[in-house]
Amino acid sequence: MPRLIPAQLQTWTQGLLIQTPEAEQHSERFYRGISTDTRTLRSGEVFLALIGENFDGHDFVNQAIKKGSKMLILDEESEQAMALYNDIRHGKNIPDLLLVPDTLKAYQQIAEGYRSTLLASLIGITGSVGKTTTRRMTAAILATQLKLHQTSKNENNQIGLPRTLLSADDEDEVILAEMGMDHRGEIKILSEVAKPDISIITGVGYSHAEYLGSRETILKEKTDIISGMKSNGIVLINGQDTHLNAWALKFKSTTTVWRICNEYTEVGKDFEKFPVFWAEDIKIGIDGTSFIAKTSLDPEVAWPVKISTPGKYLIRAALFGLASAYALGLDMDEAVKGVQNFTNTGNRQRMVIKNNYLMIDDSYNSSPESVTAALDTLSMLAGDRRKIACISGMKELGKYAEDLHTNIGYRIAEVGIDLLYLVGTESEWISTAVKQINPEIPIKIYETSDEVAAEVIKEIKQDDCILVKGSRGYRMENISALIESQV
Repeated sequence: MPRLIPAQLQTWTQGLLIQTPEAEQHSERFYRGISTDTRTLRSGEVFLALIGENFDGHDFVNQAIKKGSKMLILDEESEQAMALYNDIRHGKNIPDLLLVPDTLKAYQQIAEGYRSTLLASLIGITGSVGKTTTRRMTAAILATQLKLHQTSKNENNQIGLPRTLLSADDEDEVILAEMGMDHRGEIKILSEVAKPDISIITGVGYSHAEYLGSRETILKEKTDIISGMKSNGIVLINGQDTHLNAWALKFKSTTTVWRICNEYTEVGKDFEKFPVFWAEDIKIGIDGTSFIAKTSLDPEVAWPVKISTPGKYLIRAALFGLASAYALGLDMDEAVKGVQNFTNTGNRQRMVIKNNYLMIDDSYNSSPESVTAALDTLSMLAGDRRKIACISGMKELGKYAEDLHTNIGYRIAEVGIDLLYLVGTESEWISTAVKQINPEIPIKIYETSDEVAAEVIKEIKQDDCILVKGSRGYRMENISALIESQV
């Protein structure tokens, strides 16, 4: 954990440092960390009062003092700051004060300053889909040889990233930091705080199109991860993403780009000047995913990779992790062994294998890319067995919503689903598209997942293969939970 001294924090934030005369005499005074939540605040830490839409950390200043906070970082115009400043003037013994114009900005400045004191390499991960899977896979690979620190849960925003950095310590050798976004400019801010040595862009999809507009705008936001990247840094991109490929061609003279491709046939002659990692001899079954990893950086070498979880989408995640290991100069034979330690988290293509059915529980969230990947997994694992799909509409797609749901409908028809349950108003577009291609597929549409859950368990037969996929807003996990508990 960090040992932060008053002068550091004042320098990094350019805030106004106010101390009691007694505190000023202790030149070795330090704080054990920074907390933004009095519920988890420990004695000796700094309390930084963030202001959100539905809360104001300044309301908890007295609680922070009672719990032993040694410094308060407050908005310079807050009532609490003025009151405590007067207390110090009247000789009261209170924690140090650091007054700043914007406490969120100060939090980020402190994280950036602390990051500059760490020797660890930092890998920043962004993309419209697959960030968490890629982070966890990369962590499993790098942890074979390095002391690693990484993003906890979904702390990948303007508050979560500083928290990730400030919880690292001097002994960490590599930091994995997810960088998410909801609005314009966020990835740029996060990159400039984190200063990545390696940047991973998993893909440019349509997530948050409702807020960001065009896919070109989303591309600009995702590629802003290089804004704070070190001058000798490397960008690893999804080599099958046409938007990222075009971006790479445009910036190849100023940015070092390595491409990650699922298969060599997707490498393309136009990109022969880019180093590339790819997979050969891909096999996917109930017992997992296997392939041979290769790279143009060392054409004579091949690494056999075995992942205990089935899913084509895991191949790219593993290749991102292996490319990161290669860039960091690790022993690649040892790195490959780390893939076996990967486990998925949450309801991300979780396999439920029972005597009478196989269920793919992918109810964590939904996007056009992840629905397609889930359907591909269903198709590969089901073989000749009956395929049942429970799929919800997708959120936050803006003007692309109808076209993207239509494309999902076409893909469902191609896969040959035997029984289709749809949830949500957006799924009408899916239904229409399915009927255009294959009107024989039985389709049932419901408003809520609870309604589907009660119906689908009546239809499951021996050896069925079932997919449950959907956006968080539709709570599709209700369906998978009921199937697992009652069938």
